[in-house]
Amino acid sequence: MTSRPVDQRTSNVIGVASVFLDNSFNAMAFAGMHRAARARGYQLLLSYGSPRSMVERGVGLHRVAGWIAMYTVDGLEELISGGAPAVIFCAPALGARCPVVRAENHDSTCRLVDHLVGLGRRRIAYIGKATSDDFIERGAAFDEALRARGLPAELNLLSSFEECSIVYSERRFGELLDRDGKFCDAVVAGNDEMAIGAIRAIQARGHRVPEDIAVVGFDDISAAQHCDPPLTTMRQGPEQLGRVAVERIVELIEGRAPERLVTRVPAELVVRRSCGSPAWEALLPAEAPCGEGDDWQRDLIERMNLVLEGPAHPSAGGRPLVWPEAEVVARGLGAALAGAAVPEVAELERAFGAAVAYSDRIEILLAVVDRVEETAARRLACAPGPDAARRVRAFLDRVRLSQQRALAASERRGVRSLERLIRANMAMTGLLASREVWTDERLGWLRHTAVRVGCLALWANDRDQDGPELVVDSVHTHTGDPGVAALVGHRCRAGFFPPPELIEAAWPDDPSGYLVMVPLMNGRRDWGALVLGGLHVESFADNLQPLAMWVSLLVAAFERHDMEAALHAERDMLAAAYERERALSSTVRELGCPVIPLLPGVLLISLIGAIDAARAQQITESVLSGVAREGARWVLLDVTGVPLVDADTAAALVQTAQATRLLGARVSLVGVGPTMAQRMVSLGIELHGISIFQSLAAAISRLTRRAG
Repeated sequence: MTSRPVDQRTSNVIGVASVFLDNSFNAMAFAGMHRAARARGYQLLLSYGSPRSMVERGVGLHRVAGWIAMYTVDGLEELISGGAPAVIFCAPALGARCPVVRAENHDSTCRLVDHLVGLGRRRIAYIGKATSDDFIERGAAFDEALRARGLPAELNLLSSFEECSIVYSERRFGELLDRDGKFCDAVVAGNDEMAIGAIRAIQARGHRVPEDIAVVGFDDISAAQHCDPPLTTMRQGPEQLGRVAVERIVELIEGRAPERLVTRVPAELVVRRSCGSPAWEALLPAEAPCGEGDDWQRDLIERMNLVLEGPAHPSAGGRPLVWPEAEVVARGLGAALAGAAVPEVAELERAFGAAVAYSDRIEILLAVVDRVEETAARRLACAPGPDAARRVRAFLDRVRLSQQRALAASERRGVRSLERLIRANMAMTGLLASREVWTDERLGWLRHTAVRVGCLALWANDRDQDGPELVVDSVHTHTGDPGVAALVGHRCRAGFFPPPELIEAAWPDDPSGYLVMVPLMNGRRDWGALVLGGLHVESFADNLQPLAMWVSLLVAAFERHDMEAALHAERDMLAAAYERERALSSTVRELGCPVIPLLPGVLLISLIGAIDAARAQQITESVLSGVAREGARWVLLDVTGVPLVDADTAAALVQTAQATRLLGARVSLVGVGPTMAQRMVSLGIELHGISIFQSLAAAISRLTRRAG
């Protein structure tokens, strides 16, 4: 493939370097970034790794107009040394050149502490990942909040946790409970996954949540409302964080200075049963007075949107409604009051489906229906008509049914997504186990996923003078896009990868229509990159966890292939060595035992190589034949070329000597050095009737003296 230089000033690709992929928060942040980028005419390319790894590998550097660095600034200065702008996402500032977008951690943590203290909790612990800057900020705010309220801050356990996953947090918090017992009556977790892990550990040891220990989290991931009990948390709004980050990088790309260096996105307290207070209604937007004029339907639409979006960032100031489909519900209520035809259940279900897509928080969706019921009651009180109450009641039943169907449809999509994941993992297991994997379609397993486009690119073995290149090994598309299929075999310079055809094939207008590029590498080798687009159309729990799993399996398959190739090469080398040894052994056998008349009546027989049973028989026959033919009275067996004398070799020599004596001749061993002598002594070998000489010269000297 011919690489086209990309002018950074005109490129419309925003690069995202993220050291984390596989959690719900990131998936929602990426979706917010993508929507904001598309609204401004840009495309999103997500690369897994730190800014430093981007520089070291060099993949995509010339394809990107600007960078968003997530969670770390390691290597960021090198990454933007060529002039590309950058925005920092949830990480410390790096001078005045790079704006920072992050969550509002201080006040949010103080609100969590206030909420727990208001419920009577006094022994409050904090858990967070020790290497995360956001968790460190929340830990500092936790200490400050407790001291301000006259409570001890001795249970800040930030340094005790190295990971922030559910499984790790369950194990680690369980260890603390086993060691110290019920050492606290409340836990503030740095994120929801840690909070859920803590809940499991608490319950596994016979304690109750929230009666014995209350637990609150941070983020409001999808699993927060489905755990047992549902989790109280600060809803951080990852979509909004992603949107703001894109707004800042677009400003820099287009030459506009940002208004502020650090932008803090506020969070919203979501109260559920894990802290012992079910009064979540108190946190909903205050009910506005009922409009008595013609605008009551518009007022209802705005109130439903306000409930759905939440009080932290309402649809105000000219921003579009987050749920314009609420018009169907308001129009239906008006029709029921007037005695006109109301929307069918299918139309109402589609409208609620859009609401569920924005927020699947059950309590919020129930509050939306409550707003409709309250408005209906007021309208009936203001202007009751014949059969109006019956018609409105029937319509409200239809609304509740539609809402439940929309929720059930969302759950079914999640189940189908899990089924696809299982099929994909089974296919990947087959890929890992197959010996024909490198001759078949390597991305065929993607047929079992919702991924729209996939590409496997490997480093070229022959390095181009302009720099390293990637070769497209295989591609996958659900639609059979010929433009993508034609990429197989094409070469692309690392800095200009991925090709634009891949970026376009991800269906950019879809919320998940961006590319995710993950290196295929481990501590020993870098094979190339896996690129996927449209990854989580119907995501399970809105996360990217399957991607990390697939990449791990694929790397294992590559490593297995390399190991098998190395084993095959070693086997071939050993086979060649065996053939050489066999040929040498055959040559030795062909040489046999040369019988050399050394002196009158003296024969010299030089033995070379190992002596096995067949060789021993050959030696005996050669010695006896030579003695009979030459009439020899003395036989010198030179064992200098014999690598090892063991019990079997000694037995063969003794047998030869005995047979020779029957013909009236004597046998002597020549060439027995110190090492061989020690070996024979350690084995207890006794060569009866056989004289021994250290060298041939010594033997000849002895024989000549005897003859003289």
